[in-house]
Amino acid sequence: MRSACIILVASLFLAVPSSAGAQTSSVDDEAIRKLYNDFFQAFIQAGFSAAIESLVQSGSIDPHVAQELERQFQGMGLPTGRADSYQVVHETQIAHTTRFRASYFLTHHETQPMAWGLRFYKKVTSVWVIAHVRFELEFVEDFLRLPEVQFAAYRRLLLE
Repeated sequence: MRSACIILVASLFLAVPSSAGAQTSSVDDEAIRKLYNDFFQAFIQAGFSAAIESLVQSGSIDPHVAQELERQFQGMGLPTGRADSYQVVHETQIAHTTRFRASYFLTHHETQPMAWGLRFYKKVTSVWVIAHVRFELEFVEDFLRLPEVQFAAYRRLLLE
């Protein structure tokens, strides 16, 4: 009986939200929404290079990172056709943080969808930026479903 009581109390303690937990702000939500809207609108209207260039101009990424992303994108080599829209698949805020978020998206193309992962970071200047961009064309469902480390190992295994 005593152990059942301890388990009950412990489970109640775990279920109570911590006052130190991160709170989302509608201002932050709107800033992040604007970042990914601008990114995907540039992608839809003018292609990958324009979307990446918009990140460089906003100060989100370094020009060297932009060049590497461009190489990765070109290296995919699979024709998808032009994107006509995008949708948010999943957004997450890491527990107890107020300055880091990750979101996953699908862009809809003529021949197939493409999966995207964007990480957002709020700089010390309180400006949100897109800090990291990932994309996947071949294993879309797994990219959206698995944590990043598991997906990377899984993808390597499949391509061996």
